[in-house]
Amino acid sequence: MIRYRSALVVACGVALAAPAVAFAQDDVPSSTPTTTFTPPPMQYPFVAVSPSKSTAGEDVLVSVGCAVADFGEVTSMVLDKIGKFEVTSEDPVILGAVAHISDKAKPGFYAVKATCKTTTVTINLEVTPGKTPTVTPPPTTKPSKGTPPKSVQPVKPAAGRQVSKIPVGAPQTGGGGTAR
Repeated sequence: MIRYRSALVVACGVALAAPAVAFAQDDVPSSTPTTTFTPPPMQYPFVAVSPSKSTAGEDVLVSVGCAVADFGEVTSMVLDKIGKFEVTSEDPVILGAVAHISDKAKPGFYAVKATCKTTTVTINLEVTPGKTPTVTPPPTTKPSKGTPPKSVQPVKPAAGRQVSKIPVGAPQTGGGGTAR
C-alpha cells in the first residue's frame, strides 16, 4: 500500500509540475540575439571623385566630407572648371560639385586636393585615353554613272551553235541498257 501511495504522489506531482514547467518556459523572454549594424564612423575630412577613371573633356563629381564652416578649397591641375559646392548630405555633412576635366589633359594620374580647416586630403583621378574616332577611308576611284568600273568586263555571248528552240518537259536521256 505504501508503494502504491508513493507512486500516486509522484504521478500527481509530475502531472501538476509538467504544465507549470511548460508555462514557465513560455514566459521566458526569447534569447535570440538582436544585432544592429553600426557602420564605422566616417573618416573626416575626405575627398572623393566619381567616376575615378575618366577621359579628357568629361565632367566628374567631386565630394568633400567636411563641416561647412571648415571647408576651404578644392584644387587640381587637371580640373579646369569646378562648380559651386553645395551640401548633398546633412548627416554626415558632404559637399559636392561638378568639375570639368581639361580637354587638353593627357592620360595619367592627377591629384585632387581638398582643404578642410587645417587638414588637406588628397585622392587620385585617373585620366584614360579617349576613344579614337574611326575614320573610313575614302573610295580610291569614283565610278561615273553608266560606265562600269575598269575591273569589271562585260559578259560576251558564248561562241558556237545556239539552240533555236528551248526544250519543254522532262529531259530525254535515252533508253539505257533495257531499251529494245
